[in-house]
Amino acid sequence: MVHIRWIFMVVTLVLLSACNLRSEPQEAFNATIAPTSQSAPLYSATPSLPPTETTTSTPEVTFTPSAIPTETPTFTPEFSPTPSNTPLPSATLALLTLTPAIAQNAPATYVNPPADFSPNSGWSCDDFPCADDIDGFMQRIRVPAGFALEHVGRFPGQPMQITYGPDGRLYATVLENGTRNGAVYVMNADGTAIAYSPTFVSPLGLAFQPGTDVLYVSARVAPASIGRLWQIQSDGKITYLPMELPCCYSLIDNQPNGLIFGPDGYLYMGVGSLTDHLEPADPRTNDYADLQPNEASILRIQPHTGELSVFASGIRNPYDLTFDSTGQLYATDNGMVEGAGDRVLSIMAGGHYGWPYWGARGCFECPPVPYDLTINDDLLRLPDYTLPRGLVAYTGTQFPANLWDNLFVALWNGTPNGQRIVRIDPRAITDPANFVPEPFVTGLIRPVDIVIAPDGSLVIADYVYGHIWRVRYTGG
Repeated sequence: MVHIRWIFMVVTLVLLSACNLRSEPQEAFNATIAPTSQSAPLYSATPSLPPTETTTSTPEVTFTPSAIPTETPTFTPEFSPTPSNTPLPSATLALLTLTPAIAQNAPATYVNPPADFSPNSGWSCDDFPCADDIDGFMQRIRVPAGFALEHVGRFPGQPMQITYGPDGRLYATVLENGTRNGAVYVMNADGTAIAYSPTFVSPLGLAFQPGTDVLYVSARVAPASIGRLWQIQSDGKITYLPMELPCCYSLIDNQPNGLIFGPDGYLYMGVGSLTDHLEPADPRTNDYADLQPNEASILRIQPHTGELSVFASGIRNPYDLTFDSTGQLYATDNGMVEGAGDRVLSIMAGGHYGWPYWGARGCFECPPVPYDLTINDDLLRLPDYTLPRGLVAYTGTQFPANLWDNLFVALWNGTPNGQRIVRIDPRAITDPANFVPEPFVTGLIRPVDIVIAPDGSLVIADYVYGHIWRVRYTGG
């Protein structure tokens, strides 16, 4: 059986393979209609591109970022670095622990209405504005009363995740030229972007180690096998930590995902499952596949040595992670390809979150729950096929005080409940079955990540055109 979600994700890969897309009208993305009943993903008939093969080997790579902003990279370094002969820093080096954020000097409490919805047709490219129609997007994208939208800039490709560096600039993993290859880019103050790294295979998560300018990047070694965690030093030197990570369910899904440093100074990473519902490679010989070490889990990693442990398990595809001001960890999880399982999780150390034992969710092919397994509850089930991607717990002080520690989640997929940023107050979820996340930013095409800017505003990456948007609180 051909899986719905896999086809949809491959189609999206090549939806806009270059940022100077066509001028002809495109099939509707259905981006900003009001929430209705759940539905299957929407499709467009776009041919898929073959994956780029894995690249050749050199001992280590030093890359000097270009000094001139360009729309596309001007270099084509190919590499599969092996560990440097220079050892990683000793485990005796102290990890920088984070001081908890404090909700101080934030604007007074403001009960804002949710964002409304704009028409989903009649724009410069029919169902949405064309790539360079910033005015059109400014009219289409809606935020709640009391907030304002700004265009920040544009990455030359499809951003996967974003983060701010110690220099105050925005960094992103970006897929290039409609392929699964990409690089880390950095955005200048004028909204232009330049390459910061050479090419990786399917780069996704990125995080700066607190107190340093060392950037960690999750990616693959080859298009369909082996995940890896890379270090990029400020001088361009690249090494990887001595570990092989589980990868992959498909060319475009379930690999080493989002990264974040915790208050304890350790690096946390989501890693997807290698199957959809533990289906065996050969059903004639096995009823179920064997779970591999570290798959479908959140890993806790000593960043100096690569020593790792499983922090939480039973999470099919933990895409992104965030800590709130109390040190509570949250994650988004993408469900099975037939829909069930999209959710937001409040993660407890040692907790198991149910995958692949999802018979109660309608997966009759899934294995039964082991008798001695305790399964933690979801924080919130999301509508099927919404594909939650990036999330952040708000710990800035630019927004009103009552939004402190609220979760902002990017719902990526083109369904009636998707293509928007929603706000979730974990403290307000008293009846999860009837709790409805509040639309906070609507009118986006494929929102993929959201972060807090140094000034406390929220910054959003939209995958399709590479646009970056900022939401500020203006009051009243």
